[in-house]
Amino acid sequence: MSIARRPPNPLHFVPRFWRQPRLRLAWILALGRSAWWTMFFIYAPIYCIQSGLGDEMAGIILSVAFIPMLLIPLWSRVARRIGMRRMLAIGYLATGVVTMSVALAADSPWLGVALLLAAALCASLIDTVGNALFLRAVHPHERSEMASVFTTYREVAHLGPPGVFSAMLTIFALPSVFLVSGVSLAVLTWFTRYIPKRY
Repeated sequence: MSIARRPPNPLHFVPRFWRQPRLRLAWILALGRSAWWTMFFIYAPIYCIQSGLGDEMAGIILSVAFIPMLLIPLWSRVARRIGMRRMLAIGYLATGVVTMSVALAADSPWLGVALLLAAALCASLIDTVGNALFLRAVHPHERSEMASVFTTYREVAHLGPPGVFSAMLTIFALPSVFLVSGVSLAVLTWFTRYIPKRY
């Protein structure tokens, strides 16, 4: 009679996970990517409504934002040619700069929408790599244990940004969300320099 095993508790493996620099790097970069999309899904529609473009446009922008995902096979070929490190550096920097630009387009709603969609296009460069950094960095014999820690980036990304931005919006206007989110991704560009060149 077999005894059902409990799923691994991520807390048991956190110390070992954080002692490995490449796993830490993969987690931080994945968190930044996921946090940006959380911001987009919540605040891009709010931007449309507050700018007077209406509820319909708020729904359209979310639908259109998925279209660049169709380009992932093309971006994958580009990544194989220029390397994962350079691909992510371009993706994080471009997404960050374009997102920051939305804050400067507060008086031009249609320009703001165009910039948000351009940022989603840039973010598709990051999504091309996905979680490959983790898969390259983790030791095969502890992949399942380390994966239980690595995937916590999703929960942190879903809960952290809305809480931070909600607090910010009690003091600042909506454009501050795009400014902070863009700066955060631009900062992550610096971290991509620690990705091994052979990736």
